[in-house]
Formats: sequence, C-alpha cells, structure tokens
Amino acid sequence: MSRALRRGTGIPCQRQKCKWRPELDTTGTITSFSATPQTYLSIGGDRYYVQTPGKSYSLTNPDPQTLQFSIQPGDHAWFDGSSVDRSEIMWAGTAGSTSTQYIPAGTPVAIDYQFAVQPNGPNNTFVNNAWFFVTAEMHDGGTVAGTSPPFAVQLNGDHLQLVALYVLPGGNPAQGSPDLHYQVLWTDPNPIVPGKYYDINIQANVSNSGGGYLKLAVDGQQVVNYSGPLGYGSQTYWEEGLYRNSGPTETVTADFRNLTMVTGSTAIGWQGVGGTAPTQPTTPTVTPAVTQATASPGTGIEHAGDTITLSLAFNEAVMVTGTPTLSLNDGNIATYAGGSGTGTLTFKTTVASTDTNTSALAITGVNLPSGAGIKDASGVAANLSGAVKTFTGLQIDPVLPAVTQATAAPGTGTEHVGDTITLSLAFNEAVTVTGTPTLSLNDGNIATYAGGSGTGTLTFKTTVASTDTSTSALAITGVNLPSGTAIKDASGVAANLSAAVKTFSGLAVSTASTTPTAPTTPTTPTAPTTPSATTPVLTIADHSLWVAGRGGKVDLGTQVTTTDSNDVVTVNITGLPKYETITDKLDGQTFRGNNITLTAAQVDSGLTLTSTYRGGGHPTATLTLTASAKDPTTGAVATASPQTITVVDPRPATTTTTTTSSHHHHHTATNQQPVATTTAVAPTTSHTTESTDHQHTTAANTGSLASQGFALLQQHLDPAASTLATTAAHPIMAADHPAATGTTMASFASQSFALLNQYLAAHTGHVDPGQFVAALSQATGWGHDSLLARPQH
Repeated sequence: MSRALRRGTGIPCQRQKCKWRPELDTTGTITSFSATPQTYLSIGGDRYYVQTPGKSYSLTNPDPQTLQFSIQPGDHAWFDGSSVDRSEIMWAGTAGSTSTQYIPAGTPVAIDYQFAVQPNGPNNTFVNNAWFFVTAEMHDGGTVAGTSPPFAVQLNGDHLQLVALYVLPGGNPAQGSPDLHYQVLWTDPNPIVPGKYYDINIQANVSNSGGGYLKLAVDGQQVVNYSGPLGYGSQTYWEEGLYRNSGPTETVTADFRNLTMVTGSTAIGWQGVGGTAPTQPTTPTVTPAVTQATASPGTGIEHAGDTITLSLAFNEAVMVTGTPTLSLNDGNIATYAGGSGTGTLTFKTTVASTDTNTSALAITGVNLPSGAGIKDASGVAANLSGAVKTFTGLQIDPVLPAVTQATAAPGTGTEHVGDTITLSLAFNEAVTVTGTPTLSLNDGNIATYAGGSGTGTLTFKTTVASTDTSTSALAITGVNLPSGTAIKDASGVAANLSAAVKTFSGLAVSTASTTPTAPTTPTTPTAPTTPSATTPVLTIADHSLWVAGRGGKVDLGTQVTTTDSNDVVTVNITGLPKYETITDKLDGQTFRGNNITLTAAQVDSGLTLTSTYRGGGHPTATLTLTASAKDPTTGAVATASPQTITVVDPRPATTTTTTTSSHHHHHTATNQQPVATTTAVAPTTSHTTESTDHQHTTAANTGSLASQGFALLQQHLDPAASTLATTAAHPIMAADHPAATGTTMASFASQSFALLNQYLAAHTGHVDPGQFVAALSQATGWGHDSLLARPQH
C-alpha cells in the first residue's frame, strides 16, 4: 500500500485507512506527552502531531491540562524554510487511530480552550512586531497546496483577532487568486494582558456551499456571529501553538490549557467543558467599525485624470444606503463604489486639475448625506472614525509642468554679429533643470541655458555669429535635451516643451557688414517748422496669447517708442474683461476696466496680464491697443493705427494614467476585494496626455483636430519646406517661416500649433511625418503587496 506525505506537514497518511468518527469528545487532559518533533501526544484521548524545532523550550507540559509553546528567532520546524518561526501541534485523529484523519466539510465543530501569553517586554508588557502571527487555526486539509486556513485566531500587534477565508464553489483557492476572499471578523479593541487566561469558544461549520457559519465568544461574551461561505469546500483539521514570520527578535511564550473539541450534532451550541454560555444581549455587543483604510495605488504620484480606489475594512459585514463619500485633503471627494453586504466598502476619486497639490493624500472624514447610512445587519450604525487615514507616499500633483510663453529681449530690431539675445521660457509651475538644455534657432545658431532652475522661468542666451543665417524674424525651432539633461517639476514629472516653439516677428538677425559708409556732403538745414507731434511706434511681440485661469499670468510683450523726445506718449487699451487685470512693473500699479490709458514709462517697464477666470470654457478677449503722442507746446496729437492682442483663457491642462501591479504571498490575505484595473499603455512614455476640458474626446474628434491643425499649418508653410518632424536630438522643431503680412500669419500659425498640440496630446509617443514631437518622460508606478502574502503553511 503506497504512502504519501500530506503537503505542508510531512505527516504520513495511508488514505485508504483514514477513518472518520462523526462524534468527537475530548476532555482536555494531556497524556502520552512527547516534545519530540514528528511524534504524537494525546489530549482527551485524541492524537496530536508535534511540529516544533525540537528545542528544549519549544514544547513543555507544566501540568496535565496545559501545553506551553515558545519560539525564538530562527526556530524552524524540519519542513519549514527560513521564512517562518514555528512551534505547533495538529490534530491527527481520534483515540486509537493509526493514520491521519480529517473533519469532513460541512461538519459542525466546536472548540474551547484557555489562552495566555507571557510578558516579553519592559514593565511586564507583551511585544509583537511580526506582520503575521497565528496562535490557532482550522487548517484546510484538501489537495490544494499553499492555501491559508478557513479561519484563524491570530495576534495583530498585541491585539487578538479573528480572520476568515473562503472561495465559492468552482473558484480557484490558490494564494493570490481573485476568487480567494479574506475578512477580518473581529479585532479586540483592548491590548492583550500578559499572563491573563482568555477563554476562547469557537463554533463553526466549514462550508462554502451553504450552511457555513463561524461564532466566537471570548470570556463568555459573543463577539462574532458570522453566517456565510467559509473555507474551500474541503476537509479540515485543528492546529494550535505559535506560528509567525521570521525576522522579529522577540521570544514569545504562550500557554494553552483545557483544550476540548466536539463535532457533529454535539457541537451545535456547545460551550466547552465547564465553559460559560455566551451572553445573548438584546442589542448587539459588537458595534460595526472601520478597522483599516487602504488606497490603491498606495504610493506614487497621481496627476489630473488618475483614479484612486480607497477601501474601508470593517469588523463585520455592513449594509450601505444612499451614497456615502469620503472627504480628502486635496479638496476632492471619493464616492462610494460598492461592497454593501460585505466587510469592505470601496470608494473612488479622480484627480482634478483644481485639486490641491499634496505630498500625502489623506481621508479626512466620512460624509453621510441625507438618506445615506452604513449599518450592520442589526441596524447598528458603524463607527467610522477609523476611516481617517494619511497615506504616506501617495502624492497628488494635479498640474503637469509645461511651457506657457516664449519671449525675447530685445523683442524687436535688428541684431548684428556680436550682439547677445536673451530668450526666456515661462512655465506654469516651478521647474528644475539638470544638465544643459539648448534651444535650436532658425538662424542656424543655438541658445544655451543660462539660469532659472527652481523658478517658473528659464533663460537662454545666444550671440549672433558671422556664420549665422540672416533672417527677418528670429524663431525658436526646438528644445534640445542631451543625455543627462532634463527639465522637470518638483515631483519629477518632465515638462511639456511644445510651446517653446515661437517666431519673434520684428526681431531680425543680420550678418551683413556694419562698416560705416563715407559721409556725404552735408545738406543745408531747412528752416524749422512749427513743432508738431510725431506718430509713436507701438511694438507687440505676440498678437495671440493664452493664459491659465485662477491666477495665471502672461507678459503682454509691448513697447512704445518715439523719435520726438518732446512728445508725451500714452497707450490706450480697450476690451479688457472683468476677470483680467494688467499690472505694470514700473510701480506695480494694477489697471482694471474696459478703457484704460498707460504712460510710455509704464508700458516699457513691462505689462503683466493676470486672469482670475474660474469657469470651464475657453473665453477669448480681444484687447485693442492705440498709441498716441501729444506735443506739449502746440497741443498737436498724432495717433498710430490700433493693434490687437487676442487672449484665450484658460489654457488646456493635461492628464495622465498609470498602471498598477500586485504581488501575492502565501498565508495572509488582503482585507479588500481585488479591483480590476484598465491600463492605457503609450508606446514610448508612461503618461498619455490629453486636454482637461476634453477628457472624453473620441479618436474621431482628435483626428479632426489634427486635420484642422495641419490644414492651418500648411497655409503657413514655406513651399520649399518638406517636413516639420524633428530628430531624437531635437524633440521640438518647427520650420522657419518669415512673418506674413496683412493677414496676421503669426496668429494664424499659433492657432494651427494649438490645434496640432491637441492632436499630439492624445498621441504622445506616435511619431508620424509632419508631426511635432514633444520629448516627454515620466515614470510613476506603485506596488501593492497583497495581504495574502504569508509563506506556505
């Protein structure tokens, strides 16, 4: 007859001889004591198998009713690896049996014993630093290796705890399987008292196909009354002793006495030998309460559009009415998503661009609007104070860094060989620079990074060389990030640099010789005429701007000059909406209203437009600027032709999605149901960007944006140009095109770039001919170790 070892125990079992006696009855008296591993002792006549490291202290017998177990770091049984410490005994059969027996599935069983732990810390305290510590369990005896027990009494720190697991018929019971369900049914709110004996009474029916239940009474008080699936639909056996993960340095000693166990009809309502019947109060003695709050992902940086799942675990099943929400410290809320009727409720929140940046997301409270409630089956409202939780390492960064404006100083005129031009890139938040980025220019030169790391503006400088190509409008055609170079925000997210591409109309570069020509014969001066005003020249760097609402700023880029220093020059601005203001840098004066007039000194000091728009649309304001000069002697006035600046507010923001992963370990369990995750994977980057105001735009709409962008851009192309695509060394490039006249082509091009950027935002990483490519790189992720992660038992 063949012999087989039951997995995980090393116990021989002649299965053909395994018998079952329906009615067990043990008295708790210990006989035939043996501390030798792989031998048997008797309790009330039943056989128990010794599973210890065989140390002198591992298992002792202080009196006929008591077994004392002790473990120290590195105490492994003969069949263990190095990942656990163990000193246990397991039920192996009824009195007189010679082969291993099991309790059939669906058989009522009742167990009663007294349990005490000895102090192992200062001041007569008990210290437990293990991440799992089982003291007693009904273990699965089925054929599936590596499953956790259907139920177990364990230590959670210095608190007693009862947990249960089950898998529905036909499901996969393996560790890490989504079919394996785990519940914390009870955690003692009071820490364990060292040296005190606790009377533990358990009544159970391990069945996952109907009739399953689990009841626990401690010192005569019922604390758990669970009905529902339990276990894996297979046979079981009882174990008691000490079993924890290796690593903790504490020595733990515990006493088990008066162990009695019965099965079958005797087990129904059985209270143990000399035990006290649990009280049956008219109101539940167990108040439903939150025992744990978790987040998925648990760490990493989440941006606008990312979804976070928050779970609340309870000490018993609860029912939900209405729609509860969770308040979060980023100003958002998480809305109830499911779990009513179970011990775990889930809530979901999606990061919005208006959320507050926070280094650690936190649940600050539970909201129960009118008609909403969280109660147990008896109608008792749950204690929700345990839901307040800070998730260290889970950061909220709703704004993705991006260039908002490119400017040049000087902004107009003709620059010659040896002249230096400063180019500035403004961002929507502070960015940090590593390495030395450069800007490609359409005169064949480059501008080298000069400073600004840690602020919202980076500066670059270029000096006109004799080898440069003369151009009537200098342009930035791309941003170069050599190896080891990056522009990122404080959270490490790479900035979107597409808006750095810019043509500066009126800023010419000339490499022609500047040698002065021979003087001509002086002409006879004409008699002076009556002084009159000279028409001033108003210069606008960019006639099409956009600015973020809620405090966003943008430089108007205006200057006014005159050849008659005697004239008094002013600039009148009309069309300024109520949600925008203009501030000069001369004296910090702020102007509001539809019709304002500024002096030349205020204009030339630099004008900053600030938007406080809080709506969800894209309003467009058209500012009309008119420069005038007045001769103070004659009163003559000369007025230049009006010019306009179009300001779009607000700018589109961007969103990201992340992928998640999970890791599973044996002999533990997660206190939440597995959540399916849909992952969007971009070909070359880990974040896909899209407009906040168009988060649900379809691929067809994106294609339409691209078509409009390319059509508008084609009108702006020089016929000789063949492509706008860049190479890896130049992630953002644009063709060199002189400014058109009469039709405001620069604004026309800006519209086409904006449409094209919207298209690219939905296709980051796809490089096709005719596209601009923004070099984006960011890598956020999270790891979530499942609580079902204990070593195989």
